[in-house]
Amino acid sequence: MHLIAIQGLRGGCGSTSIVAGLSSALAILHQPVLAIDLCPNNILGLHFGLPYDEPSAWAYRGAESSVQSIAAFRQQERVYVLPFDRQATRGYDPEQVVAWLEHALQQLAPASDCFVLLNIPASLDLSERLGQQPNLHWLHVLEADPACHVLLSHQLHDNHHLSRNHHWLINRLQPSLKLSHDLLTLWRLALGQLLVPYVIHEDEAVREALARKQLLGESAPHSLAMQDFLALANWCIKTVQDP
Repeated sequence: MHLIAIQGLRGGCGSTSIVAGLSSALAILHQPVLAIDLCPNNILGLHFGLPYDEPSAWAYRGAESSVQSIAAFRQQERVYVLPFDRQATRGYDPEQVVAWLEHALQQLAPASDCFVLLNIPASLDLSERLGQQPNLHWLHVLEADPACHVLLSHQLHDNHHLSRNHHWLINRLQPSLKLSHDLLTLWRLALGQLLVPYVIHEDEAVREALARKQLLGESAPHSLAMQDFLALANWCIKTVQDP
């Protein structure tokens, strides 16, 4: 399996919508996808048409018993999703979350060509705990604003040797804004090839898809954001095949 951990540099960068949009684009490109929500706000399932209070969400079942069966929800022919569980937020322990994740992956046994997308909350540091997973890639989600610039600067200062399996993706870009253009220029210089060469533009179609509880490829297949996600999906396919 191809494991991609997607996490916002700060809360509100749109990592959940990135997971949903990338899932839709990979499916269009005939790639099998399993999207797993590690965020206790439990929003990812809404993008896939699931009710917010779905009673059979995965984290709660993983907590109840290490031998209990876990099944993913099939959204399309190639797309499956595991919502988190709004009841499992009590005692949210990173170590326990990783154990639940490992149990879920053992139960589901994704195929070798399956893209497993992890939706990770910004507040949860799992870089070391997930370091044992083979074929792991990170997508850190940025918005072109001063807050992300400060946080990224701190990250780069604290990590002088950036790993090749960590990449940064700009979401909700508004290229007409001078500040967005300036930050994009700075980040290209600072990150080089670790900055994904494609961006996700600001597009109301992403919010409308969530309001309809549909994936973007169903709700607005010809939107600008969908074209961005298709470019991102092609980049992901090439990156995991030739890391």
